[in-house]
Amino acid sequence: MRNLSIKIFVQILTLIITLISFSNQPLIVSSSLVIAILLIVFIGIPHGANDHLLFFRLFQNKLRENNKSGILFYGSYLGLIFLYALCWYFFPLFSLGLFIFISIYHFGQSNLYASPLKSNLLAILLSGIFVLMTPILAHLEEAKPIILLLSQNENLISINFEQGRQISVWLGICTLLFWFMLIIIKKMSWKTGLSEIVNGVLLFNLFYFAPLWIGFAVYFTLWHSVPSIEDQINFFKKKCDNYHLGKYIKEILPYTILAIFGLIITLKFSGGFITQVQGISLMFAFIAVITLPHMIMMELLYKQIGKTENEMN
Repeated sequence: MRNLSIKIFVQILTLIITLISFSNQPLIVSSSLVIAILLIVFIGIPHGANDHLLFFRLFQNKLRENNKSGILFYGSYLGLIFLYALCWYFFPLFSLGLFIFISIYHFGQSNLYASPLKSNLLAILLSGIFVLMTPILAHLEEAKPIILLLSQNENLISINFEQGRQISVWLGICTLLFWFMLIIIKKMSWKTGLSEIVNGVLLFNLFYFAPLWIGFAVYFTLWHSVPSIEDQINFFKKKCDNYHLGKYIKEILPYTILAIFGLIITLKFSGGFITQVQGISLMFAFIAVITLPHMIMMELLYKQIGKTENEMN
């Protein structure tokens, strides 16, 4: 069960950030990229740094007699990262499409994990499309150079800034209408439905009025990474005695430092040869290659949790 107090705190903080952005404060606009990078580095990246322990806990019975379990995990995990990195190099457009798809599914799955719709693929995909595409479409002028560079296809985006803003509004409206429809046909209770509608309104205003990087970083870290960390800790509490947040931080720290160090080294060695747009694109490519195996681990985690809940019922 996710903590209600944390959810309310995130909602209030999102509202405050949106109101500050709406007032067009020069400080938040000028420092948006720095704020976003700090949030991603210290909250976003760490939320996937415990995948190795998720693997060993999920398959502990099967791996108990297997002395090569560590080799199996690290070989598969790092191998998948390496193959996806190669794919980005040779097939950038396909790799970008794959990244968008897995991000949509991963975000939607995390958004609805605590909802009765957690097994509804249409709801998962719509939720994921909303949180991924709305900020991109609402700030197409900033997002377009990065997308074109990642895809290596200059003709990929044909709509202009105003059209992107309009599509983002319609996407927000369609998402809210979808939640209303589910309430009306009784696929979702009024309480759950109104909660999703409130979340949708808060996130749409954040994505639309806040700078692109602030909107993305606030969602990715506070709305996605923090609940994911909650889910992981709750799972570990059932598997380990006296498990708590401090132990989780201690476990993720080495791999978090390793991931951040890898990103810094990559940017450092290329820093003298790339522009800001290229640096941001490189950071997103880095996030992409570590997202794929992480998404697979979270899929396995949510399936295991669902299986356990069904057995208890």
